[in-house]
Amino acid sequence: MSSLKERLERLKAAAKSAEQEARNEAAQSEEACDIGDGASGVRNVNVALEAGHASGDSGDKCSANHGSEGAAVLHPDFSDFGIEQVENEYGTFLLRRLEYRFPFRHGHYGLEQLADCAERLAPLARRQNKKNLKIGDPEVAVEPQGLLFLDTETTGLGVGAGNVPFMIGMGTYTECSFIVEQTLIRHPGEERAMLAFLAEKLKSRTHIASYNGKTFDWPLIEGRFIMNGWRPTGAGPGHLDFLHPARAIWRSTLPSCKLSVVEGARLGLAREEDVPGSMAPELYIRFLGDNDPRHLYGVFEHNEKDVLSLAALAIHFGHLLGGRLGSEAAWPEETEELYRVALWLESLGREAEAERLFGSLAERRWEEGSASFVWRMALAVRFKRAGALDRAIELWEEAARLAEKSRIPSWEAHVELAKHYEHRIKDFRIALFNAESALEIAHRRYSLMRETEAVRLIKTRLLHRCDRLRKRLERLREANETAEGVAHSSGRDMNLCE
Repeated sequence: MSSLKERLERLKAAAKSAEQEARNEAAQSEEACDIGDGASGVRNVNVALEAGHASGDSGDKCSANHGSEGAAVLHPDFSDFGIEQVENEYGTFLLRRLEYRFPFRHGHYGLEQLADCAERLAPLARRQNKKNLKIGDPEVAVEPQGLLFLDTETTGLGVGAGNVPFMIGMGTYTECSFIVEQTLIRHPGEERAMLAFLAEKLKSRTHIASYNGKTFDWPLIEGRFIMNGWRPTGAGPGHLDFLHPARAIWRSTLPSCKLSVVEGARLGLAREEDVPGSMAPELYIRFLGDNDPRHLYGVFEHNEKDVLSLAALAIHFGHLLGGRLGSEAAWPEETEELYRVALWLESLGREAEAERLFGSLAERRWEEGSASFVWRMALAVRFKRAGALDRAIELWEEAARLAEKSRIPSWEAHVELAKHYEHRIKDFRIALFNAESALEIAHRRYSLMRETEAVRLIKTRLLHRCDRLRKRLERLREANETAEGVAHSSGRDMNLCE
């Protein structure tokens, strides 16, 4: 089977033939209508972009000469969708440019809020880029104008040499608007020109904001730069990959951490008739096959929404890091999400805001339907350290009930209860009940698994705890019987004396 690259090359050759015919027709039409600018033969095909709420007449406008003699003629269906052909020293590519003038809302947030929220993302940027910083290097500030929101549509899912980003979506902030620019290549010969355009954009940016871009999009683009003759110098741009905080906060409360799921559940967005990103490669192949731009309309719109949602996520996480939860950002409905937000803030050095949320958790009534075990155990540890044993016991008891119903049960809550009743309450009967429950859960959990040294150690410790408690109960029973016997004997002696 021929590789995707070989198919692209064959289709490129076919497309060139069709483009030559289109050029001849266009030249005849131009001559008849007297369109042009004299001897140069260069036409300006800049199109005023109008797509509902967006226009492309102002802002950071790309200057380019289009439709030069050696360039392909732009298909009219591209022009109808607000796409222009751009030429630079490396060749041509296609560009769609949209400007969202402030105020403009995307879901819950107005994108003008980036002005205040960007700098609050500094702790996240510090964590994600610490490996690139050398000792003594100054920390790069996070500013709204320094962010490049990046999302790619590719011919495949890997990061190998055969995977090509045929569309790159870029979002940038200005004082009066948010601008989305989307590049498209019609064949591999346009890739260098597209990458040169991206390289120019990166010169004035300090951070790439993405969703899994640190792992997927940027390594792929770096590889394409190298394949096209560029060599990386320096550490490259910093990263703000929003997939990582999304997983930290929502991995247990949302069915998935895909961007479309997160934006629907937490950003107040619902995509209607959206083309899934997984279909983008297939639609691009269709376009290469018949040169019909309409196959890509949905891909452009999907990519555009992704870029806008990246900006909305930057605002959301900025509000969380800035202590705006409950005011600018909605208060989580689920207790587990509130706990995970607090834990995330604590890990990024926002201790004061984290403590505020932990304090709120201490006062919150636990929802009956929650099936989470892990966060209850972790929060119980915090309450135990703070001396709030009543709250810790309540959480251990809830976690123990959840563990008993779970398909993959855990014994830790029962062990904590056993220790509490043994050492603090001195109720060895309840302590033994919990210790035996922990041992039974351990046997149930590992019954179908090969018994490793670690599993044997767990079972041995639980068995030792049960044996110790049985002995303590036996000694207590014997002591009670002895005390009762002494009391009975003393009573009889007193009766005899009378």
